[in-house]
Amino acid sequence: MIHPTKLHRAISVALLTSVLVLAGCDQANSSVDSEKPAEVVSIPVEASVVSRGAIASSYTTNTTLEAKADAEVNSKATGIVQTLLVEEGDHVEAGQVLATLDTERQQLALKKGQADLAQLKSELERVEKMYRRKLVSADVYDKLRWQVESLEASVRMQELSLRDTRIIAPISGVIARRYVKVGQLITEYSSKSLFQVVSQQHLEAVVNIPEAQLLRAKVGQTAFLTFAGAEPVQASIVRISPVVDATTGTARVTIGVQNNDLRLKAGMFAKVELQYDQKTQAVLVPKKAVLAMDNSSSVFVVQDGKVKRKTVKTGYENDLMVEILDGVAEGDQVVTAGQSSLKDDSTVTIVSAS
Repeated sequence: MIHPTKLHRAISVALLTSVLVLAGCDQANSSVDSEKPAEVVSIPVEASVVSRGAIASSYTTNTTLEAKADAEVNSKATGIVQTLLVEEGDHVEAGQVLATLDTERQQLALKKGQADLAQLKSELERVEKMYRRKLVSADVYDKLRWQVESLEASVRMQELSLRDTRIIAPISGVIARRYVKVGQLITEYSSKSLFQVVSQQHLEAVVNIPEAQLLRAKVGQTAFLTFAGAEPVQASIVRISPVVDATTGTARVTIGVQNNDLRLKAGMFAKVELQYDQKTQAVLVPKKAVLAMDNSSSVFVVQDGKVKRKTVKTGYENDLMVEILDGVAEGDQVVTAGQSSLKDDSTVTIVSAS
């Protein structure tokens, strides 16, 4: 029979040995785990190759087209409208008759003036013969001659009044509005117009550019006008205002637009791009690849599966591309999407390249 004290000691030794063995196993397992390499995370990105191409220095704004020649047609005579010879949308030439007024009053006035003039001329011929024979004084002869000249002027005015009963187109163009109707009483030189004639072959687009852009704009420079659902139309700057509006800090620039096919219409909304200068072999990257921060620009360049952040100097830019003057070279691959998760030496996987 084993003594209780010896039995207790044996159990204690066995338990201590088990604890030491387990601790040794835990230390061994911990040492093995610590030797495992850390898992590398590859970040998916989109990238694009740096290339060469054309890019322009430009300024973009919006405006509406205006007719270079636009005339409101008024009447120089008083009368009732007898005939209308054109309608809205009709093309007319300068000098073409658009409408006619009742002429009875003007014709009667002209006949009376012509009759009075014929009578006075007959009297002048008789007095002139007497004057040559010294039978009348020079004063009598001169007064009668002046009366004839005055009446001749009156007859010419009456002839002009008769001609003015024909409403004439002052410019060539299209009838944009017809305000008058047959039977309507028209008053001479009334502020109410009879027709509006618009020349559509030569249109203008007026834009207000900031003072900072003014020194770069020059007469003759190219401008592109874009309309909804249509190809861009090439135009050019024809006038630049010599003064800057102190209120807005802008200057008026007028762009001439040739419209020989009459496809464009006055009043159409246009997006205008003024091109100041153009480079045909510039180093270009997509605009979304450039990160701007603290007055500097940078891009992430992919090299051997990792990225390096490089500071770049930019030049001209448009809606899609940016010119790079320094920092990357043609053929480099730059990240265009996924930059927010990147830092120097980040491992990346290119999921889309262009």
